[in-house]
Amino acid sequence: MGSLIYKNFKSQTSLSEEKYEKLKIFFKLIKLWQKKFNLVSKNSFKTIWERHFLDSYQIIGLIGNKKNVLDIGSGAGFPAIVCAICSNNNFHLIESNKKKCIFLNEVKEVVGIKNISIFNSRIETIKIDNDYDCILARAVAPLDKLMNYIVKFYKKNMSCIFLKGKTINKEIEDAKKRFSFDLKFKKSITSDEGRILIVKNLKKK
Repeated sequence: MGSLIYKNFKSQTSLSEEKYEKLKIFFKLIKLWQKKFNLVSKNSFKTIWERHFLDSYQIIGLIGNKKNVLDIGSGAGFPAIVCAICSNNNFHLIESNKKKCIFLNEVKEVVGIKNISIFNSRIETIKIDNDYDCILARAVAPLDKLMNYIVKFYKKNMSCIFLKGKTINKEIEDAKKRFSFDLKFKKSITSDEGRILIVKNLKKK
């Protein structure tokens, strides 16, 4: 199961044994469903506990506690599934790919995750009635496109947390052409090139 990599993940986190067991079940489901269709890339699967699990886990402290969170482009469940298992926040996952939604629902049922809801929809077309404290996105789209997707949902005091890579400086330049926003950076613990963006006060120009 890649036990050495899992041990490295465990050494950098602080969770109950029950939560670690749920994460391991999640991993086993990914491994099983990966044979049916591509949930994560083959290269990233080799280091999945660092590249996906730890990368997701690191943002929990930025979300806070007992928050209502919207996760767009949920894919295989990173970061939302990991964050849901490891925290007391409520997560609403938006995923346009039907097969991935079937997988996410399987994870929800088998692992026993009660603090998530899954919606098979595109973010451009979904109607959202809930008030969210936070919006998450990981490996979904360039920053200006992300902001275009979510600006209609943005409300005062909301935080947007985006996990981004080495193109972030160019993405910020492009986003500033159409949007105004306050921005903070946090360095990723899983990649020298990775950055976590915390965006607030998002408005269209």
